[in-house]
Amino acid sequence: MHQFRNDYSEGAAPAILDALVRTNLEQCVGYGADEHCSRAAELIRAEIGQPDASVTFVPGGTPANILAITSLTEEFEGPLCAADAHPTIHETGAIEAHGRRLLATRDPLGRLTCLGMEPLWAASVANGAATTRPGMLYFSQTSELGYVYTRTEFDALCDWAAERELAVYVDGARMASGCMAAGTDLTIQHIAERADAFTLGGTKNGMLFGEALVVSPRTARGRRVIERLPYLTKRAGQLTAKGRVMGVMYEAAFDPATRDAAGEVLYWQLARHANACAVELARGLADAGYEPLLSTTGNQQFFWATPGEAARLAEGLGCEPMAADDPSGTGRGLVRFVTSWATPQNAVAEAVAFARSVKE
Repeated sequence: MHQFRNDYSEGAAPAILDALVRTNLEQCVGYGADEHCSRAAELIRAEIGQPDASVTFVPGGTPANILAITSLTEEFEGPLCAADAHPTIHETGAIEAHGRRLLATRDPLGRLTCLGMEPLWAASVANGAATTRPGMLYFSQTSELGYVYTRTEFDALCDWAAERELAVYVDGARMASGCMAAGTDLTIQHIAERADAFTLGGTKNGMLFGEALVVSPRTARGRRVIERLPYLTKRAGQLTAKGRVMGVMYEAAFDPATRDAAGEVLYWQLARHANACAVELARGLADAGYEPLLSTTGNQQFFWATPGEAARLAEGLGCEPMAADDPSGTGRGLVRFVTSWATPQNAVAEAVAFARSVKE
């Protein structure tokens, strides 16, 4: 039975794999200085509408977060982030190990809010040099628990940060899913227009690995990142000798020749399919009697289940049981279902039928 464990279990989307095979015997300059990386960066700049943006390819999401956060902040500063943000729960202290303290709010669902940040900001101002100074905002689109930010929410965060001269960084490991979520009004062009830096995730959207770290040169902090990033990338051990591999994959994903009838290049098409499968799965699970954590049109879906249901769902569908505070007080936990570019359409119906069969 098809597994709904994550969105990176499979290898690469066929068109991306074809591009890798086609260019396999080319001899390229190393460390991302090749023509494929250069063209991929140009395609990304054109797609986001920022011709002067800096684009750096790094192998994974945690390295991208390390590089973005350490280059956007001073040693005595840290990022404001939600309590359930990826760096706080899934990166094993990677940010702290690189000398930056995470300043976590009490916001739920991995969603950062201005109201949640205000107490941390007030404490920093009140205590001065005795407290880690906030230097930036960190949040992901989608959030760690599948929340999709609206344009109004994003602008509110950017405005709040601008008033306090803080940088804005958007972790885009699932940026494609967020931008292609049905009903969203927050586009990649708008994110690129306002954020100091963000990533376009490849690992979770049809590539073998890789993240594109995009930095804006229009702010002082952005220019500081662009200057420091090459040195920090090398120091962190993330300067990939065969950087051309990431260049080839992003080049294929953003190739204008792949645009469909909706005008979307392959990168967005892959996410649209994943989201559509996730929404269909969520609808079926709800019909089967499972309660969702929240309504979302991204490719991560979270549902409440009894311990017995969660164990059987995990065994049969590979989905991930998660400990959580059950508002019903009945001892349920969350189960995460994730779809990908490779999820077969018929696998969704099979999964719903299986989930129905184990419902207690």
